[in-house]
Amino acid sequence: MKILHLTAATVLTVLLTIAGCSMTPSMPTPEAEQELPSRFEAAPGDTTLPAETADTAAYDATRWWAAYDDPALTALVDTALAANLDLEVARSQVEELAAQFRIARAPLFPSVSADGQVSYQNQPANTGIGGAIGGGQGPDRFEFADYQATLGFSYELDFWGRVRSERKAALSQYLATAADLQTARLSVISQTISTYAQIASLRRQVQLGQRTIDLLEQRLETTEDRYDRGLIPSFRLYSVRQSLQAARAEQPDLERRLYDAQSRLATLLGRFAGEQRALLPDSMAVPLAPEPIPAGLPADLLMQRPDVRASARRLEAARQQIGAARAEMLPSLSLTGQGGTQSSELADLVDPGQVFANFVGQLTAPLFQGGRLRANLSAVEARYKQQAARYERTVLTAFREVRAALVAYDKQRRRYREVQQQVDAANDAFQAQRDRYERGIGDVLSLLDAERTLVQARTRRAGVRLAVVNARLALHRALGGAWTEVPAPEDPRLFP
Repeated sequence: MKILHLTAATVLTVLLTIAGCSMTPSMPTPEAEQELPSRFEAAPGDTTLPAETADTAAYDATRWWAAYDDPALTALVDTALAANLDLEVARSQVEELAAQFRIARAPLFPSVSADGQVSYQNQPANTGIGGAIGGGQGPDRFEFADYQATLGFSYELDFWGRVRSERKAALSQYLATAADLQTARLSVISQTISTYAQIASLRRQVQLGQRTIDLLEQRLETTEDRYDRGLIPSFRLYSVRQSLQAARAEQPDLERRLYDAQSRLATLLGRFAGEQRALLPDSMAVPLAPEPIPAGLPADLLMQRPDVRASARRLEAARQQIGAARAEMLPSLSLTGQGGTQSSELADLVDPGQVFANFVGQLTAPLFQGGRLRANLSAVEARYKQQAARYERTVLTAFREVRAALVAYDKQRRRYREVQQQVDAANDAFQAQRDRYERGIGDVLSLLDAERTLVQARTRRAGVRLAVVNARLALHRALGGAWTEVPAPEDPRLFP
């Protein structure tokens, strides 16, 4: 008996040791991640901040949109995050993957089931076995009753780490889906801010367009009077009429674009078109970001992008699936057991003498399955290669998008400065013409033309201001959110 106990203990120790094995392979760091530059170069001519200030820049997942200091905009973004239907779908997908993870880890624990059974049989004695043995010598009928209460369990020892690999793969898929939710969240934030800025810009352009029409109508009236008096040729009159007709033709399209932007905002907020009016203030301005972009942002910020993190997690899931496929090619040991009481009388179920138990250990080794297991392993390895290529492509694309967004934002800010100088020059010209007119040495046509030029410059500035906002948002999307001067977080890369 001692020898038997010693042998059982030895076997258990060996089994527990083997159960700690894993068939998941180690993989090299993807090439795109190995060669990732240390930082993003500043856009040519960008001197907003010295490069050394970016050494402490890091990803900041806080409410970065509140930095625009626009209470109406902040309320709209918060509403969109709570009510947007695309985000609701993404959140449900995360919940689904969380359930899938719990399903994948369930085989790590024994499966236990309880069962209660009652059977009753009443038949003539001359049928079945009774008839075979001569039922006429005994009772006319046989009556049987059986009561049974059992508790059973089954468990497969995870020798080669198959279940653990599947659990880790499911966890990685869950984390990837959670990162997808952050991508969707960032998209909704950006679309809300962009649409808000577009509404503000179009409102301003509609107002300026109407002012242009008013000025051209006044100029046409004056031009017709001067033409009737023979002071100007007819082509001057026709030119003013054409300008007025062109301005009137542009106004309906501006109003259509404004309605479309407002309707899109309502959809982002999870509402019917028109219901967004209650959330929009009467006075709106295109929000410009308050702080500049640090020069030389660390390229490691790229690894905080939700889509990069999602791709990295899916690559890890593919790696774990290789381990699970390898483990399927090796023998498996399953344990099953059942115990309980059984009696022909219900009252005897609690009698210790009616207890029964059985235990079965089963070793199964795949010997021949027509190449299915090897083909499955090859397919899983091919999927890993595909995901590795997708991950590298995601990293390269993200790096390109950040570089392009940095350059585009810098160019749009330069363009805005040039347009602002045009507005200042047009305003100075208008003021000069108004002073001349008030002093009686200027004519009304020159005054109207100067004001129309000023209105045109302001209209151009409204469009460029919106382009600056969109360029800034493109940079936020490219970096996965915002940045802040805080200690850098732990390296989030999949292969440190």
